[in-house]
Amino acid sequence: MRITTLCMSTTIQRTAVFERVNMNEVNRSVRYRLDASGKAVNAARVLNQLEQNCALLICPAGKENIDDFVSLARADALESSIIPVPGRVRVCCTLLEKENGRVTELVMDEPDCPGEQNKMMIVKAEKRIWAELQKALKKSDALLFAGTTPKIWPEDFKVRVCKSTCDAGVVLLVDFWGKELLSVLKECTPDIIKINAKEFCGTFCTQEIRDTPGLMKAVADKSRELNNCIVITRGSESTVGAFRGTAFEAAVEKIKAVNTIGCGDSFSSGFLYEYLKTAAAHSGTPDISAALAKGTWCAARNAECEKVGTLYE
Repeated sequence: MRITTLCMSTTIQRTAVFERVNMNEVNRSVRYRLDASGKAVNAARVLNQLEQNCALLICPAGKENIDDFVSLARADALESSIIPVPGRVRVCCTLLEKENGRVTELVMDEPDCPGEQNKMMIVKAEKRIWAELQKALKKSDALLFAGTTPKIWPEDFKVRVCKSTCDAGVVLLVDFWGKELLSVLKECTPDIIKINAKEFCGTFCTQEIRDTPGLMKAVADKSRELNNCIVITRGSESTVGAFRGTAFEAAVEKIKAVNTIGCGDSFSSGFLYEYLKTAAAHSGTPDISAALAKGTWCAARNAECEKVGTLYE
């Protein structure tokens, strides 16, 4: 199996463990770790843990600290095409508190880098990303495209990537929402839309749907309309989904969570992997129940680890 993952918001993830965090005080960590991250980066790592050398990662990275990101990606044996762009790779900090089990995420976006020279570098980087993607799609069973796209990239970038993937007949899973998703849907329909409940309602509904039956009906109706698969993760609540109008529900595993950051990305990897595997075994028809079960299992294993986006430490 071959899956390409595309991440436009690469991250260096600093995960720090504390006994507890007290506001307005100096807090000293018990330990910390650094990892290459970003939604599709996490997904690539989990896919390769499910099947060695399964995933290819394509992503930009800020030239000022690109070597740090590349080193971390290599430490996980990620096959990758990492293209330099102006600025720095952003840093996200996860604070894990042992005493109360709290998980706090601090996202520190890097500022845009104006200037004609930087603009030219971005144009060249986009051409390289596009060339790498077109080459990868010829050998891929699927593209997993997840996360936000920084404003340095053209507004229609996501639309062009998704339409090109659909036109190539490659299975497409997207994990983004709102205006970006609606813009894509005007031009093509991803095979799988994987978002959370708040994002689904914010994209397709006039108000938030809190009850499970109501959400399942809304998801089933939308998947029937789009003739695709939609999966909605809800943290500790059951996952709901639908395939061409048929609704599904899967309970989450009851575990002692250590770090829930990256659980959604791990779910996406497991779901897509099993979706492709079962579709290949059943004349193109995926087993959605099996895919939900694999995604749920991957998310649970990630939650048991301090490291982000992984099945094991």
